[in-house]
Amino acid sequence: MYNAKSFSAAVLVLLIAAALSGCAVFQKCSPENCANDAKITAAVNDMLGGHTEFGPPGTIRVQTINGVVYLNGLVNSDMERQSAEAFVLRIPDVKDVVNSLAPRANSR
Repeated sequence: MYNAKSFSAAVLVLLIAAALSGCAVFQKCSPENCANDAKITAAVNDMLGGHTEFGPPGTIRVQTINGVVYLNGLVNSDMERQSAEAFVLRIPDVKDVVNSLAPRANSR
């Protein structure tokens, strides 16, 4: 019984160590894409800032990794959620959009 617990603990430690070492080498963007990702993020923020229906600037958080734009925040409706994604997809060099926008609870 004691050996089984020791073995399980050792396996757990090895799994955690392997997972953490994988995190250490993960880069947010590849070196050739980092500058382009920053340009895409700036373009998305500029576009969103020009559309008052999405709220004041900064209401929607934007992150770009290797051309994929991640949107997070609250909007007034599902239609606004879909519109934001459609606008972002029109921006040059955007490969995809991960839309995590959610309608506010009191909206219809």
